Amino acid sequence: MAMRNSKTMGVFLAFLAAIGLSSCGGGSATAPTTESQGSIFTVATDAPLPSVVSCQVLVSGVTLNNGTTNVSVLTTPQVVDFAELSGLHQLLDLNSVPTGTYTSATITIANPVIGFIDTTHTPPIVNTINGTLTQSTVTVTFATPFVLGAADLVGLRMEFNLAQSLQTDMNGQVTGTINPVFNMQLLDATDANVSIDDFHAGVVGVTNSTTFVVQGPKGRQWTVQTNASTVFDDPNDPVSSFTTNTIVEISGQLDPVTHDIDASEVEAVSNDKFVLGGLLTSVRPPSGPATAADLYIRSELPDINGIQDGQIETLTLNGSEQYKIANINNPITTLIFNNSALTAGQVVDVGGPVVTSNGVTSLTVHRVVLRRQGQGGSWVPGSTVIQSGNAGSFQLNDHAPAGILLPVPLTVLTTNQTVFPNLSGLSALSGTQAIPIRVVGFILVNPATGNPVMVARSVVELTGSN
Repeated sequence: MAMRNSKTMGVFLAFLAAIGLSSCGGGSATAPTTESQGSIFTVATDAPLPSVVSCQVLVSGVTLNNGTTNVSVLTTPQVVDFAELSGLHQLLDLNSVPTGTYTSATITIANPVIGFIDTTHTPPIVNTINGTLTQSTVTVTFATPFVLGAADLVGLRMEFNLAQSLQTDMNGQVTGTINPVFNMQLLDATDANVSIDDFHAGVVGVTNSTTFVVQGPKGRQWTVQTNASTVFDDPNDPVSSFTTNTIVEISGQLDPVTHDIDASEVEAVSNDKFVLGGLLTSVRPPSGPATAADLYIRSELPDINGIQDGQIETLTLNGSEQYKIANINNPITTLIFNNSALTAGQVVDVGGPVVTSNGVTSLTVHRVVLRRQGQGGSWVPGSTVIQSGNAGSFQLNDHAPAGILLPVPLTVLTTNQTVFPNLSGLSALSGTQAIPIRVVGFILVNPATGNPVMVARSVVELTGSN
């Protein structure tokens, strides 16, 4: 299939220090060498806005302030797309900084470009507009001063609130004016709010049966540690099988001592040295085995001429592809996710070999991996159904980027493994008032109805710091 440009603009990934699809710098991360320093990594997420699939900005600086000294925690300027995350976290950079008490953080941004889904076209397209910043530098004072001790590893969680930042007109249309609103927190490295949700990287080498080294697209290398508790989604893809053609998706946390990634989940998303990540905007035919699907590209690894973040790519499918669900053990995944269970609104990784002939770049799809995603919005009063404990369902009025492609309201299914941060459980979704929430999980097709539903991994009530 030939690569084609739609009315879109490049997007990349998000902001979580220490690692990342957008990690910067070269060489492995190392622990501080003096007792007067600790280490800071930065995590980013966002509060979403309907139909906005990209809000790409150049982040030229991030500093921590202690009242007398400003300390940079961003090595080089980064192009960051905050609209992709919606509750997920990505890693960017890791830096040693002096110990002390830090009271605020400052971010400097430029060159915003906003991409939004236009469903008046069939299939949908993505249009872009150049944004205008009302201010390029934002300083956020921490709720309480944070004391960084010697050899501490701390995460800077940075949320870009799209819903408050992107100005809209009386019809709810984005105008292009951006009044940037950030929430920032310094958190211990073990805090779930600075965990690594899905870090994509190419394998550089295998050290032993539990340890391997990866490299992100900006050249930085990271050691990944696995153990008996690490979930490998496919038993046919153990660490020992990884080669330099393998691209993996990793979830876990940075180790406070070694600064390695302690992996809780590992998924081999490609054995062909190339992967596209993004949002399905159209699937054809709409029911039955799919033969074509449009993918809005949010990331590619590695960068290849002819394929750009921000374009819509039409994928050709024939049923021979491997279909997997990231972070869920086989064999059940092939029963609930396959070429007859694709739908617009799903976030996927697509792996396969890339060939360029006569200036035209084409991808043969070998793997399609369903990724978890975040959908933000409000709980629909009266919609909660409890079967047992936290197992049941509810309805979500979805305000997240993929929400415009999904049913309104969206049915959310919960299990007794679903976690409820800021909530006492499924039963807390009650009353007569809508509750602002964010759901992280998987979009699947209900075989009984043919409609998309979301299977929740977590349901969090949104507060001012979310």
